[in-house]
Amino acid sequence: MPESFVSIYVLGAIIAAIIIAMSVVFLVKAARRAKAIGMDKKIVTETIKNSALFSIIPSIPIVIGIGIMMQFLGLAIPWIRLSVIGALQYEILAMDQAGVTTATDNTAIATACVVMTISIITGPLFNAIFYKKYQNKLLELQEKNERKMNAITGALLGGMLAGIMSAIIMGGFFGINAPVTDASGITTYGEITLITLAASVILMGLCGVILLVFKQKWIESYALPISILGSLAIAFAFIPVFA
Repeated sequence: MPESFVSIYVLGAIIAAIIIAMSVVFLVKAARRAKAIGMDKKIVTETIKNSALFSIIPSIPIVIGIGIMMQFLGLAIPWIRLSVIGALQYEILAMDQAGVTTATDNTAIATACVVMTISIITGPLFNAIFYKKYQNKLLELQEKNERKMNAITGALLGGMLAGIMSAIIMGGFFGINAPVTDASGITTYGEITLITLAASVILMGLCGVILLVFKQKWIESYALPISILGSLAIAFAFIPVFA
């Protein structure tokens, strides 16, 4: 594993402190605003609890991704990168393009860090400078062409979901008895992909039954975490079977 210098740890600590400070500031502002408009304290508490839950549970795969990236980029850089904005599949792709997954010299690591940090700045910059105008334009189009906009957004969402599901399902089928190991050393088994997908669908369906049939409204806040953790646990249980 590449060495992480003290300066990198200091930079990571500063970035983490900024993120935590921003979260605390927005939490305090939201709580004060809720109190000012007379919102029920029980609703506020439930909202905070659900927000924390939906922040922590989806972070588990990110922590796993950090563990994968540490062998190529050291301990500090993956934490810095995935603590802000990031997704494992894109970061691995950036590392691979920079040659880090095949050669871990200092030049390759520096190149990967530039690719993984400078490039992502375009998104936040666009939001900071242009998003308000973009949003207003969308609202204007929505008012003038509501039916057309609904059809376009529905088609885009449907196409995106269809593409994602097709990639997962077909990738799983083509991967049966033909595991694929990428440049980062991660091996994908088609059987486990399909089992994980089926498990998540079944678990989410069971949560829906509990909510709608048995009128247990509390499950609504925990359906996604149950689906994520349950499908991950089942996937790990089946790894020894196919590995």
